[in-house]
Amino acid sequence: MCPAKTVSPPPIPPAEEPDSPEQLPPGPASNPDVSRWNDVEALRGESDPVLQAARATELINEYGRRVIELSALRRIAIERARRENGMTHGEVADSIGITRGRLSQIRSGHTR
Repeated sequence: MCPAKTVSPPPIPPAEEPDSPEQLPPGPASNPDVSRWNDVEALRGESDPVLQAARATELINEYGRRVIELSALRRIAIERARRENGMTHGEVADSIGITRGRLSQIRSGHTR
């Protein structure tokens, strides 16, 4: 009996790390990563379950890195709103549609 042939899916290019936490990534118009959700939809049609699982793992890893980047950007933006706009924590929380408790969690960096 021959061993099953496995084929590696094409790799996802790694996310570029910003030079500093305050450096914002390019916006949607210039960022091809925004179309990555199309990859998810295309993955639904993959007939090979091994390829589908491997590609899904790659996408999960990529999106996890994006969540970390976005979390840092949000923390920075919250502090900038306080510093540059003179807003209180409560005003910032109300403005972005979260509770003050959630804002406190975000500021502490303990949660995404």
